[in-house]
Amino acid sequence: MLSRSGNVFSSRELADVTEAGGVGDTSLRFFDSDGKTVKTPLDDRVIGMTLDELAKVDRVMALAGEESKTDAIRGALRTGVIDLLITDRFTAERLIGEEYQVNAVE
Repeated sequence: MLSRSGNVFSSRELADVTEAGGVGDTSLRFFDSDGKTVKTPLDDRVIGMTLDELAKVDRVMALAGEESKTDAIRGALRTGVIDLLITDRFTAERLIGEEYQVNAVE
């Protein structure tokens, strides 16, 4: 939310992240739909933990929901960083339903 407000990164910088494959962020560290870190020059401007450092924390909790954020939430879960997700029922159904569909095809 903070990054989308324009107070941290410009819309052009965020467009560059999207062009690099970024679908979301955790603590302003961007990742793609597979949960892999998307490295950008913005990393040098963030003071805080990287996703690798965050993965070493005992318990990481995320709070997210909304249909437009489903791809970002899925990517965040695939980073392996999040231990507990708090979301709404509809987002959970989208995430679980899509995972079951993917697994059924494989």
